Amino acid sequence: MNFNEDALEQMIIETMRHQGYKYQPGEEIERDYHDVLLLPHLENSLSRLNPNLQENTISEAMRKIKNLDQNNLIRNNQEFSCMLHEGVKVPEYTDHGVDYKTVRLIDYNNIDNNEFLVVNQYTIIEHSEKRPDIIIFINGMPLVVVELKSATRDEEDTTPEAAYNQLNNYKKIHIPSLFYYNQILIASDGVTARAGTITCKWERFSDWKKAGINDTPENLNTLEPMIRGLLKRETLLDLIGNFILYQEDAKILPAYHQYYGVKKAVERTLTTGDGRIGVFWHTQGSGKSFSMIFYAGNMIKLLKNPTIVVVTDRNDLDDQLYETFAKCSNYLRQKPEHVESRKNLIDRLENKQVGGIIFTTL
Repeated sequence: MNFNEDALEQMIIETMRHQGYKYQPGEEIERDYHDVLLLPHLENSLSRLNPNLQENTISEAMRKIKNLDQNNLIRNNQEFSCMLHEGVKVPEYTDHGVDYKTVRLIDYNNIDNNEFLVVNQYTIIEHSEKRPDIIIFINGMPLVVVELKSATRDEEDTTPEAAYNQLNNYKKIHIPSLFYYNQILIASDGVTARAGTITCKWERFSDWKKAGINDTPENLNTLEPMIRGLLKRETLLDLIGNFILYQEDAKILPAYHQYYGVKKAVERTLTTGDGRIGVFWHTQGSGKSFSMIFYAGNMIKLLKNPTIVVVTDRNDLDDQLYETFAKCSNYLRQKPEHVESRKNLIDRLENKQVGGIIFTTL
């Protein structure tokens, strides 16, 4: 409990090495300090993930990843997040014309086909020179940033919120280009740890209290389940590929109870024999609307675009849920529909061959 920041870094790094991450100190990486991407790692990874594509196609994909040029951090992050999910579209010129190829950035199906690298004290020079405590690179891309404060330092605020404020200063003032690529931010004092996204206020950062789906929640030391749970390689890829979403300009990361609850609901949906999945119970204010969206988004992928009917018992709740789903249409790959009567619902279901998210009241 009395770790200084260096010891905290080493404890986290050692745990992550045991979980299959490679480690390299930032000062040992030869590079241009103005680059936030590990370009040789990125090039090697893209070539490995896309063995059938031409070298110039890989180079063009790297150029697009490196040169996010919308003079707005959120817009750049949205564009890159889309690349993470859908790949980078690159034209290949052939004797028969133009053929568009998709360059994959991550292999979500084979975890060991990706490079997971944890780096500490990685110097970045942009508007000033800064060194975030820990950065997690996947295939050369800086997708997670961890900032630590130590309770042994009496001369400054050492709370997790102070670590968040430092991340915020990096993002807004000093090294904003690092956050074009960021998917998860973590702030910790060595005991408590909270995770969020680049658009979250501190109040929206949350603990990750369980390392595994069947574990008992940990209410005191939440750094340890954060490292062994959220930063477990399989969980991290699953979150990046299937759960983190944009609702307009707000980037949403599920809380641990939403993630594990949806995972159980998805498994039950795919394996139940009698058609009954179960009850997903929430307390007030615990994010049931987004749990529904995460569940729907995952089922749309797994069941190849099924028809989903959302039934509520109040008009105001129906309107509220519909608006929430509509703002997440990019994640859901479609816009929801409203029906106002039994007849309209029956007509929609009888005439719809596949897909659709339909809202109705009892």
